[in-house]
Amino acid sequence: MAYQDFLAAFAEVQKVGTVEALLAQHAKRYAFQINSRQRAIQAIAMLEDKLGIDWSGKRVLDVGCAYGAFSIELAKRGARVVGIDINEKWLELGKINAAGEVDVPLLLCDAASRQACQQLKDYAPFDVVLINDVLEHIYDTAGLLENLRRLMKPGAVLFFKVPNGQATRHVLLEGHKGVFGISLMPPDYWPAFVNAPFHIYYRRWPYFTAQLNQFGFHDLKVLNKSTDPSLEATQKHIQADIRKIRRHLKLENFSNAAQFKTARVACLHYFDEVAEDLNDLDWDELFFKYRVTFWEGLVKAP
Repeated sequence: MAYQDFLAAFAEVQKVGTVEALLAQHAKRYAFQINSRQRAIQAIAMLEDKLGIDWSGKRVLDVGCAYGAFSIELAKRGARVVGIDINEKWLELGKINAAGEVDVPLLLCDAASRQACQQLKDYAPFDVVLINDVLEHIYDTAGLLENLRRLMKPGAVLFFKVPNGQATRHVLLEGHKGVFGISLMPPDYWPAFVNAPFHIYYRRWPYFTAQLNQFGFHDLKVLNKSTDPSLEATQKHIQADIRKIRRHLKLENFSNAAQFKTARVACLHYFDEVAEDLNDLDWDELFFKYRVTFWEGLVKAP
């Protein structure tokens, strides 16, 4: 019942009418939100498989909990979980989502701020921290990791999932705004393409590994596996997507010349990098850099 109440509240916030209208007319646009509980269940099952974990009594921090799906499903499994987010509107929806099912604290908290450790001290130290589809929205990732180091038990597990802006599929259609090419551009170019406020920062994989190392996180385990049968198949997939990107550029389907010029420059640099990597990278590296749309991993706290 709580989930239905959540859908009704979400439909009202988005001004799309009833739950029926949300599911019938806007299901594709809001699939991420509508399916949040199911995504949480699947991700938790994956973590149980990888970690062999019994959630009962475990202290868990859900960073960027939004509508509370992960926090709720973990609490139902007996975890002592707390969810935090910087968006008060989403937190209120999360409380509706949880009502009548579990009593889980969902707090307004900036995980990268100095105040976060003070806010969360009564819930710490944490056994598991989740940063699922959140890292790309955090500017001060160094502040975040410093706080998590203080809040986690030694050897505690951090799970992260973050989109890969260099994946050919995200170049063709960026996942948050649905705009061609912007995942390759620095954020200060984005206002030329999108009107709504945004907080999205696409970074390369070495950025994350360097910061994790800097703050003492170790034993990184990458969860992504190749789904291609051979190196040749990976190369063909990448080359096919590059042809699609080139065709999109030729259409010049942009609002103005400045947009086209910005997208063209970003794509030309990308084409050069891809061409070199097709010759230089081994199969695993090539697949990981251009075919994996979301990097997923586990790492241990110092």
